[in-house]
Amino acid sequence: MTKERAVERQKKLIEILGLLHEGGHFEEAKKMFDESFSDVDVSEITSAERELIAGGLDPAEIQKLCTVHASVFKGAIKDIHHSNYEHETPGHPVHTLKLENIVIKSLLHDELLPLFEKIVKGDLTLQNKIVTVLEDLYQIDTHYKRKEMLIFSYMEKYGITAPPQVMWGVDDDIRSEIKQLITDFSDPKFIINQLREPLFEMVENVDEMIFKEEEIMIPMVLEVFSLEDWEEISENSFDIGFAFIPKPLIYKASDAAKEVSLEHEPRRLAAIQESIQFSQAQQKSMKSEEVKEETVFVNLPTGKLNIEEMKAMFSVLPVDLTVVDADDRVRFYSEGPDRVFPRTTSVLGREVVNCHPPKSMHMVEKILEEFKAGTKDDADFWIDLGPRKVYIRYFALRDENKTYLGCLEVTQDVTKIQALEGQKRLLD
Repeated sequence: MTKERAVERQKKLIEILGLLHEGGHFEEAKKMFDESFSDVDVSEITSAERELIAGGLDPAEIQKLCTVHASVFKGAIKDIHHSNYEHETPGHPVHTLKLENIVIKSLLHDELLPLFEKIVKGDLTLQNKIVTVLEDLYQIDTHYKRKEMLIFSYMEKYGITAPPQVMWGVDDDIRSEIKQLITDFSDPKFIINQLREPLFEMVENVDEMIFKEEEIMIPMVLEVFSLEDWEEISENSFDIGFAFIPKPLIYKASDAAKEVSLEHEPRRLAAIQESIQFSQAQQKSMKSEEVKEETVFVNLPTGKLNIEEMKAMFSVLPVDLTVVDADDRVRFYSEGPDRVFPRTTSVLGREVVNCHPPKSMHMVEKILEEFKAGTKDDADFWIDLGPRKVYIRYFALRDENKTYLGCLEVTQDVTKIQALEGQKRLLD
């Protein structure tokens, strides 16, 4: 394909996607696509979406129409030549992801929907069964976490930033939909006709996410990720866990795969460079724009702060904060100038017990068990770290209904505080 032809195709794809985002009809966009394309590369679709974001379109808007995009292109996305030939090997993260998707599809179409239709016909004894299936389906949370914490992080490393932003938002929507359906179907007074639309919408969204994972995301990353990347992703996957299937093997690239990947390294490097160049151009254009961005505020019971204020606050607090969610995985840490214990982004998504030395793991587990049981709300320790006295505190996080949300770890160097004597008034 000539450069001129590639540019023409890109402009047409942007025109079609732009039409959808400006309120155009799906049928019109589909007709435009069918008239102009017999097939399309994944890279062309994602480049068009990236151009729209670079032009000022909120990624959330692309997220809203993500399913529509997939429907427009479905059946026309062509196979591309992959630099990795072992992605169908048991243990390879792609193979594992696809195995989980097979189970997800079966849960949706072989269990959930048939159960729903039987309930519609009057068999209300199946209410508990459909709740059990929905709870089983919520294992999808682990499936998505592995994708978000590992595959997305490597995509971003190579400058592929738009697809993760969009897909993560859709993942969160699906999680919320399943949770709400579990609540609705657990209600003894549920009204079946009111649940048909949200149930079918959730099923459609999950099906479309499987399509996006397998037909858009996977072909894209197979062009860019190295065999070493896949080996690291496979190994780190065990820290997050697996959904629906037994633990797979840890993937190790074969000698034959390494030889083939060497042959295709120039192509991989070219794909990486294209992603990096786009990312740099996008950042440059954003810096040159004089349009003032809308300030986003977080409303709290005692006031509100914007995101920049919150980042600045966390950066100057004289304590290190780490937030662990209800599943005992690290969700956040503050970045002060002098952390007592260093943290890197690789800790995000890991089980918190694995972030501690073996000798203290049992203590962390005991604290979390007591927090979850409601028998304790806080715990504290102090240790000598060389010449420093370090004070470590744990606090259970609960909502208004006392539901356990997670744990806050607060670490502080109190050496100077212990040395304080006398008084120092504000005016001194």
